[in-house]
Amino acid sequence: MRSTVPSDERERQLTSGATPRLRTAPVLAVLVCHDGARWLGEALAALRDQRPRPRHVLAVDTGSLDGTAELLAEASAGPDRLVDGVLSLSRDTGFAEAVHAAVDHAVRRWGDPGSWIWVLHDDCAPEPDCLSALLTAAEVAPSAAVLGPLALDWADPRLVVEAGLSTDASGHRQTGIGGVALVGSFGSFGQGAFEQSTEVLAVPSAGSLIRRAAWESLGGYDRALPLLREDVDFGWRANRAGHLVLSVPVARMRHARAVGRGERGLDAVPAPPGPAPRGVDRAHGLRTFLVNCSALSYVLGLPRTVLLLLLRALGFLLLRRFSDAQAEVAALRYLFGGRAGLRAGRAARPHKGGVPGLFTSRITRLRNAIRDASAYLVRRRVQADAALGRLPETAPRHPSEVDGPRPVGPQALPAGALSRRRPVRATGGLRRPATAVPVSAAPVSAVPVTAELPSGVSRPSPRPRPSPVPRGTPAPAPGIVFVEVDRARVLRSVVLGPPLLLALLLTAFGLLANSARLGLDLAGGRLLPVPDLAGTWSAYLAAWHPVAGGTSAPAPAALAVLGVLGVLGGPQFAVAALLLGDAPLAGLAAYAATRRLPARRPVRAVAAAAYALLPPATSAVAQGRLDAVVAHVLLPLVLAGLMAVLRGGTGAAWLPVASGTALALAALGAFSPLAHGLVAVAALVGFVLVPGRVGDGRRRVAGLFIVVLLPLALLLPWPAVVIQHPSVLLHGVGAHLAPAGVGVADLLALRPGGPGALPFAGAVVVLAALAAVVLRPSRAMLPGAAALVAAAFAVIALLTVPVTPLTGGAAEPGWTGVPLVIAGWGLLWVVLAAARRDLPPVRWPVRRLASAAALAGVLALACAGFAGLRQGPLRAEAARLPSTVQRELPSTGRSVLVLGAPTRQVGGRLPAFGDDDLVPTPTSAARLERWRRDLTGGSAEAARVALTQAAASGVAFVVPEDRESARRLRDAAGELVSEAPPLSDGRPVLRVRQAAGGAVLLSPELARRARTGGDPPADQDAPGTAPVEAGSVEAGPPELGVRVSEGPQGRLLVVAAEDEPGWRATVDGDPAPVVRAWGHLVAVPVPATAADVRVEAPGATRDLLLLLQAAAALLTVWMAAPPLITRPRELSVRAR
Repeated sequence: MRSTVPSDERERQLTSGATPRLRTAPVLAVLVCHDGARWLGEALAALRDQRPRPRHVLAVDTGSLDGTAELLAEASAGPDRLVDGVLSLSRDTGFAEAVHAAVDHAVRRWGDPGSWIWVLHDDCAPEPDCLSALLTAAEVAPSAAVLGPLALDWADPRLVVEAGLSTDASGHRQTGIGGVALVGSFGSFGQGAFEQSTEVLAVPSAGSLIRRAAWESLGGYDRALPLLREDVDFGWRANRAGHLVLSVPVARMRHARAVGRGERGLDAVPAPPGPAPRGVDRAHGLRTFLVNCSALSYVLGLPRTVLLLLLRALGFLLLRRFSDAQAEVAALRYLFGGRAGLRAGRAARPHKGGVPGLFTSRITRLRNAIRDASAYLVRRRVQADAALGRLPETAPRHPSEVDGPRPVGPQALPAGALSRRRPVRATGGLRRPATAVPVSAAPVSAVPVTAELPSGVSRPSPRPRPSPVPRGTPAPAPGIVFVEVDRARVLRSVVLGPPLLLALLLTAFGLLANSARLGLDLAGGRLLPVPDLAGTWSAYLAAWHPVAGGTSAPAPAALAVLGVLGVLGGPQFAVAALLLGDAPLAGLAAYAATRRLPARRPVRAVAAAAYALLPPATSAVAQGRLDAVVAHVLLPLVLAGLMAVLRGGTGAAWLPVASGTALALAALGAFSPLAHGLVAVAALVGFVLVPGRVGDGRRRVAGLFIVVLLPLALLLPWPAVVIQHPSVLLHGVGAHLAPAGVGVADLLALRPGGPGALPFAGAVVVLAALAAVVLRPSRAMLPGAAALVAAAFAVIALLTVPVTPLTGGAAEPGWTGVPLVIAGWGLLWVVLAAARRDLPPVRWPVRRLASAAALAGVLALACAGFAGLRQGPLRAEAARLPSTVQRELPSTGRSVLVLGAPTRQVGGRLPAFGDDDLVPTPTSAARLERWRRDLTGGSAEAARVALTQAAASGVAFVVPEDRESARRLRDAAGELVSEAPPLSDGRPVLRVRQAAGGAVLLSPELARRARTGGDPPADQDAPGTAPVEAGSVEAGPPELGVRVSEGPQGRLLVVAAEDEPGWRATVDGDPAPVVRAWGHLVAVPVPATAADVRVEAPGATRDLLLLLQAAAALLTVWMAAPPLITRPRELSVRAR
């Protein structure tokens, strides 16, 4: 019954802010229940406490199997019954059908059950004034047809989990709340964000108040949506019909969201896309968009939806999120399998109105993503501080501690609502909530509340007050701290945080120190010019390489790494970024690798800066040692991942951690096999010595196998080269560069020798580690000590075991830079272990002195590194061939002979990165060294013989070391050479004028001479040589196919390629013998008749190994993808 209060008195109560005294309201409450006995008791109690209460309450039980039926029977019995009737429907009845059944039953039973329908779930508990606030807002805004309350978390009413709803073109449900938000209007968090009613696209069905006339005109909830998204669809239709949909935040209720949390199954949708909630949500969300959007959006949206679902399914598969991938596929089958009824749904909806400002656009989603990213960074920062025992200086209070009387009536509505027919629309259809994020941290009760109360809010009354939640409700989780996310905190946590400042300072250092070599085409020292992306991949995948006369040895795996890194900007850019950005990259890697240490961020940042400025690192950059630079950048991350695998405790993330570590270790091993070997040995020893967590035994064993064995598969077939040739293991990847002498004092100061590091600069790191051991020894220093021991053994091996480089020459000791980088990281780990916050505190003067010494040490390393980087052979521009030569070489298939130490012969181009890491044939190094000696300092006869031999090997151009050497060679060779345009760096170029090519056909006389070990004729016009035309089909190695004409018996086809096992030849399809010509070249006897001759280089085994490598790489990347992150239950914000 309506209240008998006179209309004038009621108007006075409205305008004065007093709550009208109504016992019942013309409202039909529909309570839908399904296996919700655990929440139903509180929901019924909250419904009984409503002031005013609904005129009629109907409950619908859709086949519940728990105690729901008994609770409803009890509530519908007795003189003080709450429920007027209970409808029992089958278990597969959907939510929309249940509400329809209740409304139809009420109309048949009472005729006019009320002008409003209040839809309730069995897992929602409205506050006592919820219905009153909704009715007051509806009375002030007569055009409002759908109103919804503010949904709070069931267990922690401080958390706002739902307000208004919207959707986007991808069918995602948008709540306008990034994660969860803090309820209340107190302190600096609320600012009234949840006190203003807002026009929205839709409101959640739980607690929604619907005008019955609008329900009947719109046909109610769409029965085609049995569960999920029926609220968004109904709100969209209401807006298009000209009705107003309002979210009223002064009306509040607690909502458990049982379906979204997986606490209740979707029995109403047993078939795909059900019963998984994710599949139903995606399918119904996309259907809601497609049946309600405009005609143009529908036409464009159909193919877009197909592509979107397929791409998302593929992405989820790669991330191992199989349930999400299955949901995307199920949504695709539902939409385009005929069961969605898209055309019928669109025909039933009059598309005459629009929803401007209520639909979530891409810009709004981008803005929300940026806001959520900022909140995530702040949350991570506070969690790290909480782990160290530090929490924000002030903590917001629970709403019940400071809430005064909450305004109702007109005062609860937004300013100006009484003078407007329609409230102002919010951008994107949703309000922007208070920017506060919950953070799981230490118990909040341990944090003293020292913040002042805002003006106008009184302190809590000492007398008992009504509780905002039912008595006995579990207290909020004590481990949640609310942190305000404003510009100041984002500035402190992100812009002014140690990681960004560290990156900016080290980037500035790297650019200033390397200002003389800024560029994208670096070369010099141990770095040969880096080819472009196509050249890098072709060199890596090729079965035969035109280097040192030709070799079928596997290319170094470093080319594959550069090919992957250079997908966007090219391998040259990747190399330049590694060398010029070594300091910031290594500093950030070191900072990230220490994130699990209980040390303060500034301390970690100082240690990371010291690691970035280590003398062996600056020496590596100055000397172009890309292998050491990569080791410097990846080493902290690899060791941190290894420690995580050995210690365990990573939970479900153990597989991504182990796989990511294996991936980084493979990249490290591609450049520095020595570092790879040391880490592998450390993994095996650590598995025995480091105790794991209880229950992590199998994961530790599996993680060990992944870390140790998987990188070998990722590097195939490169490990075989490393095992067979110790020089690759000890010297690493890169051009040959004679190591400089190094003494014991240099090693103790972390100086590896050569330019790039000042003497005794690294002593500050050693002294800091010694001081840390003396002042604050702890067991946490043991990993650093182990790194020092491993580095010491590696240094001893490098200096005492000289090996011969692949390019030939005398045996040489290795460069000690990589082991000294490991030693430097071990020393800094010792320093960080002494700075742990879980150790006994030190006196304030000692801390001040240690901080000043650390800053002074980093500054000294920076000054020494700056001076060292101004030295070194690395330069900004690589040498280039003249344009005429660049155009000629690819068409002729001939090679360039670059004299020097070592001498290099490369086909079609100048030497490039990776050439010196290809294993040549056994005689190539000695032959090239003999040519260099004869062409630079031998007699005229020896120079002419060397030139003819080089021409027979396909050499078209010779690059002497300087102009004087070029003049002597020109005088000695006479007409056999002529001048050509010089290289871009000024070195002279001589053209070899003797007729030759990628393949030549020798007369029987010259054939006998070539097969018996003679030298090619030195006369330029000597008869008997017929070069194969460059225009012939495949007229050069590694695959040559040519048709020879009739001629005398005994002719020989000579290929300009070094003879090695595996070459195959056929004549007219029949196998033919492969012989050796001029002592080292591949040759095939040809018959006197015309015939088709084919010669092929070996490579079948390598192709198989590359396939295995590709499979291992795909598997590792797939396993290294981060797992699906699930929020804690108390922080979940999934809808309903």
